[in-house]
Amino acid sequence: MADSAVINKIFGEYEGLRMKADAERKRRINEVYEKFPRIKEIDKEIYNLGADNVISIMKSPQSADELNNKLKKSLKKLKEEKEKIIEENNIPADYDKYKYACEICGDTGYTEDGKKCVCLKQKLINEAYSRSNLGKILQKQNFDTFTFEYYSKEKVEGHELSPYANMVKIYDKCKSFCDNFDNMEKGLLFYGSPGLGKTFLSSCIAKDLMDKGKTVIYTRATKLFSLYEEYRFGKSDNKEAIDDIYNADLLIIDDLGSEMQSKNNFSFLFDVICERMAEGKKIIINTNLNIAELEKVYSTRFTSRIYEFFLPLRFYGRDIRIQKMVKS
Repeated sequence: MADSAVINKIFGEYEGLRMKADAERKRRINEVYEKFPRIKEIDKEIYNLGADNVISIMKSPQSADELNNKLKKSLKKLKEEKEKIIEENNIPADYDKYKYACEICGDTGYTEDGKKCVCLKQKLINEAYSRSNLGKILQKQNFDTFTFEYYSKEKVEGHELSPYANMVKIYDKCKSFCDNFDNMEKGLLFYGSPGLGKTFLSSCIAKDLMDKGKTVIYTRATKLFSLYEEYRFGKSDNKEAIDDIYNADLLIIDDLGSEMQSKNNFSFLFDVICERMAEGKKIIINTNLNIAELEKVYSTRFTSRIYEFFLPLRFYGRDIRIQKMVKS
C-alpha cells in the first residue's frame, strides 16, 4: 500500500488538475459571452426559468404538469436559438464542457463504478517503484527521438542482415507491438551485447503505451527480485507492489541476468511469466545474455517458456555509447 504522504501528493495533483479544468472552462465561457452577449443572456434566462418554475410549483403543486410542459417549450426555444448562434459562428460545441487530463475519471482517480482509474494505477506504480525521473527519461527516449545513425549498413560476419537492416526490422516489430498491443499473443525478448539500444527501445514502447492509457511497470531485474525478497521475508508489507507486477498491462524487466542467482528468484520469475502470459499480460525482457547463456543460467525449462511466450529479437553492432564518446 502507498503511504499517506504519497496518497496526499497524488490526490493533491488531481485537485490541481480539476481546478485547472474549471478555470479553463470559465475562461472559454467568458470569451464566448464577451463576443456573443446573446448567449450569456440565453444562459441567464434558462437559469431563471428553471428557478422560477420551482417556486411556481411550490406555490401551486396541482399545476406541476402544466408548469413543467410550459417550461420545456420555453427551454426548447432558447436552446435552439443558442445552438443556431453557436453553429453560425463556428463556436466549438464543447466550449462550456470540462476538459480533464483524464476523461475516464474526470481527474478524480476513480471511475463511476468506484474502481481505480488507469491513471491512478499508473501514478501509484510510478511512486511505488521510485520512478520519479521516469517522465524525464521517456521525454528523451521515445520513438520520436530514436535514430538509426549508429547502426552500420555494412554486413557483419555471421549475420544475414546488416546492423542497420536488423534494427529497422526490430524497430518495426516494436511499433507493431504498440499498435496492436491488445491483440499481441507474445511478449518481446531483447538480447545482445550492452549499448545497442535495448533499454532505449523499451522506453519507447513504455511511453507509447502509457500515452495510450496502459499501465506500465519498468524495473531492473535486481530491483524486481529485491522487492520480492523483502516481501517474502517480511521486510516489506507492500503486497500491492507485488500485485502490480502480476497485473500491470505491461511489465518491462531490464538487464535480466545481472541479479544474484537463486532458486527463489528463478521460481518467482518463472511464476510471473507463466501467470502473466496466461492472463494475456505482456512482458518485455532485456538481457545482455544470449539464448544459450539464458538456458545455462535459468534452465532449459525457462528458455522453453521464452520460445513459447516471447518473440526473441537479437541486437548486434557497435556499442552506441562508445560511438558517442568517440564523436565527442
